[in-house]
Amino acid sequence: MGVKPIPVDKFVRWLESIGLVYQRTKASHDHYNYPDRHPKRLTRCVTIRTKYKEIPLLHIHTNLKTLGISKDEFEKQIKNF
Repeated sequence: MGVKPIPVDKFVRWLESIGLVYQRTKASHDHYNYPDRHPKRLTRCVTIRTKYKEIPLLHIHTNLKTLGISKDEFEKQIKNF
């Protein structure tokens, strides 16, 4: 099937379900990361633009790479939302 653009709110719910929390907004970009002192804390935040209705495919791929999650695993998880 392949990864497709998904609604912003669905992607945010998925991020929160895997343990990420909102950190800050800089310009029009929201940044998410694991809580402080979490063993999986990222050196680079997951960044999304909430002004869009959907997360573009390139942004999904970039954020999955940052998280170390495969596209196949993401597809399985996102079906629940």
